[in-house]
This record gives sequence, C-alpha cells and structure tokens, in this order.
Amino acid sequence: MVSERLAKHRASVLRPILELEKNGEPISSAIGDAAWELGLAKSHAWSLYRRLRENDGRAAALELSRRGPKPGSKRVTREVEDLIDVRLRRYYLVRERSSFLRIWREIRSECEAKGFQPPTRKTVKARLDAMDEKEIVRRRRGAKEANKRFAARPGRLAVGTPLDIVQIDHTLADIILVDHVNRRPLARPYLTVAIDVASRIVLGAFVSYDAPSVLSIALCLDHCMRRKSIHVPGTLEELVWPTSGIPKAIHVDNAQEFHSEAFSSACEDWGISVEYRPPGATHFGGHIERLIGTAMGAVHVLPGTTQSSATEKGDYDSEKHAVLTLAEFEDWLYLEICRYHNTRHEALGRTPFAAWADLGGDTAGRQVVDVEAFRTSFLPFEWRQLGRTGITLFGVHYWSDAFASLVGRGSGKVQVKYDPRDLSQVWVLVDDERMILARYRDLSHPRISLWESRRARKEWQDRHGGRINEKALFQVIDAQRRLAEAARQKTRTTRLESERQARLPKQQPRRDPSREMFAIDTGNPDLPTYPIEEFDDPKRKN
Repeated sequence: MVSERLAKHRASVLRPILELEKNGEPISSAIGDAAWELGLAKSHAWSLYRRLRENDGRAAALELSRRGPKPGSKRVTREVEDLIDVRLRRYYLVRERSSFLRIWREIRSECEAKGFQPPTRKTVKARLDAMDEKEIVRRRRGAKEANKRFAARPGRLAVGTPLDIVQIDHTLADIILVDHVNRRPLARPYLTVAIDVASRIVLGAFVSYDAPSVLSIALCLDHCMRRKSIHVPGTLEELVWPTSGIPKAIHVDNAQEFHSEAFSSACEDWGISVEYRPPGATHFGGHIERLIGTAMGAVHVLPGTTQSSATEKGDYDSEKHAVLTLAEFEDWLYLEICRYHNTRHEALGRTPFAAWADLGGDTAGRQVVDVEAFRTSFLPFEWRQLGRTGITLFGVHYWSDAFASLVGRGSGKVQVKYDPRDLSQVWVLVDDERMILARYRDLSHPRISLWESRRARKEWQDRHGGRINEKALFQVIDAQRRLAEAARQKTRTTRLESERQARLPKQQPRRDPSREMFAIDTGNPDLPTYPIEEFDDPKRKN
C-alpha cells in the first residue's frame, strides 16, 4: 500500500494545480513540473491528478492497496515497544543530546540481554519520528529554541484570500435557555464558531447543550461546507448566507478535541493544515475572540442573559426571565450573524459580505461535492474487527450486505466512525478506502445515543457486574426512558435529556432502494410473523 505520508506528499504537490484548472489556466506544464518533483512519469502524474480531482482533493484517493501489513502497523512486541519509548525519552530527549545511533545501539544491546528480538534502526527511527517535533527540540535544545523554530510571530495577521485561514473556537453562551415542552429554565448552551480571517465572514456555527467535543467540530465544519439561507420568522423572507468552502488552514487553541486523532486525520485527508495557538498567546486567536465577544455582547440584551460577570448581572434573575429554547436561540444567532455580515466592519472598511465578494470568496478554495463524506470524516471513531457476524460497537451488532464479500479477507481491524447522537448506524472504512454504511443487525431496535448507552451499561455494572448483552442493553435503555419521561417535569437533568432527543438528526432516506438492502436478524425468535392470505383468481376457476 502506498504509504499515507507519501500519498499526502503527492496530494500537496498536485493540489495547487486544482486552483489553476479552476481559474481556466492551462495545466499541462504544471503537471510536468509536478511529475519531475515527484520523480514520476508524466502519465502517472496525470493519473494521480485525475484521481485527486475526482475526490475533492482528498489525499486518501492517492493511496493504493497491496498485500501485507498496513503502513504504520507495529510488529514488535509490547515489551520492546515500551523499552524503545523509555530509552528514547530518558536518553535522547535530554539536553545532553546523545546521538541517535548510540541510543539505537543501546536499545539493541538491552533487547539482546533480555532475550527480545532487537528492533532495526528503521523501527526505532519510526518511533522517534512519531513524536512531536516541537517537543523533541524543546527537550534537547530548550524552550527558547523551540519557540524560535515553531512559534508564530506576534503582530497583525495579514490574509489576502478567503478560506486561506479559518479560526475555530468554543464558548459557553451567556444565556440560560428553556426546554421546548414546558419552557422551564434548563441550561446554558455551548457555541462553536468558525470565522474566515480575510473577510471576517462567519463560515459556520453550531449550538448544543453538550460540552465541546470532536462532534461539535464536525458539525460546525459541516455547517461551513454548506450554502445556507435563514428564514425570517413571521415573514416569507429568507436571508442568504452563501459562504462555504474547504479552508486551506485552520487555527485552533490547544483544547483536547483539536488534538484528537479523528480531527487531525480528517484535516490531513482533506488537505487542511492545522496550526495550534501557543499556550498563553491569546493574540493568535484574536479574530475569533473578538467575534465571540461581539456575539456575547448581543446576547446580553436577550431575556435570560447571565451577563459576562456576577457584577454586571447584579440582582437580575436569569432563570426567571429565560424564555428562549435552543432552537429559537439558534435561529436568533443565525439572524444575528446575517446582520453582522451586512454591517460595516471598521478593520475592513466595508461589510464582511462585501469583503468576501471583493476578495473572490465565491471562487476561492475548494467546494465539497460529497458533503456527507466530509462530515463523516471528522466524526469520532473506534477500531473494530470485521467478523462473520459484522461489527460490534458499544455492545451493539451492526451489519451491511457489503460485509459478505469482505469476511475472512480483511487484514485486521477496520475504522468504525459513529455519530454519538445516533448509534443506529455507523460508517465502516475498509481496506480499499470504501466507506460502508452499516445499521443495526436487529432492525427492531430503536435509535439510541452514546450517552444512553453509557448510562445503561453503568447501571448494569452497578447492579449485576460483568458485561451487558445487546438485548439487555436496549431493555435497560427502554426502562430508563420510561422513568425519564415520568420524571421529565421534576428534574432538570431528565428535561435536558429530552432536549437531546428532540435534537437528534432526522433519519435520512436510502439513496438507492433498488441496490441497498437491510439485513434482518432471522435468528431472532422474538421478531413478529404475519399470516399470508391467499386470494382466488377467477380466471383459474375456468
């Protein structure tokens, strides 16, 4: 298999040609230059370019399958892995700066002394390359040298083209919202926002009661990719929000979700570079911080606001005056963003929407053709074994008819992506880079969330111990839902869970019913059966 690193390198060389072709410029000479740079025949470079263009510029499209272990797989024992890690950190990541060759020889000698198969130099070098380069420099040469090499310089961030740099951040909104059933005070929502630095356009936003996570980022970026329009309540008017596209670079802080494997891998796959804000350097996220400050200033005039501090809030009773639901607050926020887009920005000397148009925002960057593929690529994932009965995730079995041709032919575990809000379906990435949609093996099960699954498994563990089976899992969840419904008006926690259920994504219809089949668990004796009534054909009586 062509290594993931090589595929990403080839994509980085070929990706600028997409912009040339998009602008109507001839690309034959550029393909020739790329072929020379990559050390390939021009015909091979053309083939790779076409594959990249057909897949929205995804680096994964340039990976080819071959037999054997997957790139990056570790074939040394756990004891040797631990020994390599300890020796590298103890003797290489220090200010004395011992040579790599000496460390490798010491690792080999220690392995031989303990009876382990000694690792090759290439193996040890791969473990070192997997470490954070900035951390290596900091440990060996000091923090000053690390900042000199890796830290961005303070000052004005000048960006000339939309989508060159997009900043993303989260905040807890300064307002208490009410539930949508009884309209009683509930909680403060979290807001995830993405802003284009060049035009100050808000590319996307996501509002939720759940703390920021990989899912928040995925849904915010999904919103960025879509062309949007906002309906004005009480009228037939719609406000246009036509800004969309794939950012070339994303600037984020050092929150845990931005360091997740799902986020980093998806950004690399789509050719998005990620830059992290140095700890304490708040000026690196100045644009998004100012936008959030502006948004919260607008929130402070809404009923139920908590203001930005207890001093400013005074004796104002936020819960008593709260009237907006999550959906209503989201509508208000989108309308406020549209108003902001059409308000003159002092730093730009014009409105953000005018800046977007003047700077070529409609033709800048890359547009996503398969938005669903883009969204799912940012979802969290787990590694699971594909067996004869399909995939098992969080105690639930999943199946797709496409698995039938893969059983027994795989090369280990597969990547299973999931939406924590709805576990009724998952996306399985197999060896040939296909993304297969799999659903419950037993289709009689209702949709559940990851939060419900975790709560049910914990309750079972507390009461019975051991692992819960699938049937018992759904029985416990059903019982918990009944209790929650009965107590919904009594406690804030159960009403919050009800809000989560109301915000579940709508089940999407199948794209091609003639070619897609649901798997039915025919071995389940609890499935209902139906009598078949025969009708007489009058023609047959003659």
